[in-house]
Amino acid sequence: MNPVVLGLLSAAGLGTADFLARYSARRLGAVPVYAFVLLIGAVVSTLWFFGSQQNIVWSPLGCVLAIMHGLSVTVMCVLLYEGLARGPVIIVAPIVAAHPAFVLAVNVGMGTRPSVTQWGAMIAIIAGGILIARTADSHPHFASANRGEMRKTLLIASAACLAYVALLLTGQAAAPLIGELQTLWIGRCSGLVFIVLLLFIQRQNMKIPATWLPFLLAQGLLDSAGYAALLAGLSTAAPHIAMVMASTFSVFTVGLAILVLKEPVSRQHALAMILILIGSAVLAGST
Repeated sequence: MNPVVLGLLSAAGLGTADFLARYSARRLGAVPVYAFVLLIGAVVSTLWFFGSQQNIVWSPLGCVLAIMHGLSVTVMCVLLYEGLARGPVIIVAPIVAAHPAFVLAVNVGMGTRPSVTQWGAMIAIIAGGILIARTADSHPHFASANRGEMRKTLLIASAACLAYVALLLTGQAAAPLIGELQTLWIGRCSGLVFIVLLLFIQRQNMKIPATWLPFLLAQGLLDSAGYAALLAGLSTAAPHIAMVMASTFSVFTVGLAILVLKEPVSRQHALAMILILIGSAVLAGST
C-alpha cells in the first residue's frame, strides 16, 4: 500500500486514540485506562505475530532492547494520558510532538553530523516549544489555577516527550536485530506486565464500568491500528515517507480538541504548533 496512506492512517489512529484518552483518563485514571488499551494491543500483536507465521528470532540484545522499548512506550503513554486529562490538549500534545528534536540531539551526541536543514528543523521545534510554554500563562485553562498546576502539566508533557525519545531509539535499535513485528509484540507484552505490576503496587482498582467498555475498546483498537499502520508503512519501499506522515499524529489530537472541545488558539500558539509540525516532519523524513 502507499506509504503516504499508511502514514496518515497511523497518524489518524494514534491521534484520535490520544484525544479519546482526554475523556477516559480524566474519568477513570491514566494507569487503568492505558492498562486496558495495552491489553488490547498485546492481544492484537500476539495474534498478528503468530498468525503471520513469523519465526521467533533469538537475540539477547534485541529482546532486551524490545523490552526497554515496551517499557518506554508504557511510561510515555501513561504520562501523555495524564497530561491530556489535565489539559489543555493544544498545549500538551504539541510538546510531546517535539520529540524528533531530542532524537536528533541524542544522535549528535553519538557522532551524527546533522545537515543544515536538520539543524534548522531542530531550532524550529525548540522555538515552537518555547512559544508553547510562554502561551500557557495566558491560556484560559490556567486562568483560575495556580502556577504550580501549570508547571506540573508542562513537566508531565515534557517527561512524556523524553519517554517518546526513548521508545523511538530503543525500537529502532531492536528492529534490525529481531524484526519490527517481534519488537512490537515483545514491547506490548512487556509493557502489559509492567503496568499490571504498577497497578498491583499502587493497589488501583482495574474494574472498568460496563458503560465505558465500548469507549475503551474503540480507543484500544485505534491505538493498535495506528501502530500497525506505521509498522506496515516502515515495510514499504519508502519508509521515510510513512514516518513523516505518521509524525503528524498530534495534528489530529489538536484538531479534535479545537473542533470538539472548542479550545482557544492564539496566533502565537498557532505559530508554535506550525513550527513544531514542520520541524518534526523534516526530521522524520531525513532519518
